[in-house]
Amino acid sequence: MDSGLVDKDVNMFDWTYSTYYEGTLFGHPVVEATDERINMEKLKVQEEILFYSDLTLFEDELHDNGVAVCSVKIRCMPSGFFALLRYFLRVDGVMMRIHDTRLYKETEWDYVLREVCRRELYTTEIPVGKSGSLTDPGSFASTLPIVYERFEKLKFDKNL
Repeated sequence: MDSGLVDKDVNMFDWTYSTYYEGTLFGHPVVEATDERINMEKLKVQEEILFYSDLTLFEDELHDNGVAVCSVKIRCMPSGFFALLRYFLRVDGVMMRIHDTRLYKETEWDYVLREVCRRELYTTEIPVGKSGSLTDPGSFASTLPIVYERFEKLKFDKNL
């Protein structure tokens, strides 16, 4: 007996838990495109860390076929703050994906910079840095091709 379900996708879901989540904004900020970039060299300067946290939002080993991890890191310094929301996916022998959302604010600024970057590579030969491994996306993230990026200034109402 034909149920009619054979021609329909009844159990379609993304088993890699891929997400395009970029964070939630409160207070209805004005969002505008910008050419300004986060100064990564300034973030490398030795500075007192007032607060730091690294939180894993979810992690899965994909039934031993790779790994999917979503985490957020935040660092507060006297000069401002930096946050990184990262989704990292590795499907062994198939692909790697990194979705990063970075937020950065310097104390004297009246805005926050937001950078969204998505990188993907479909291949059986995944590049690995000399000291990196396939479990540390920071060691090879810059070698994956960029498939999407966006740069914005977020301006919040000072009366909130």
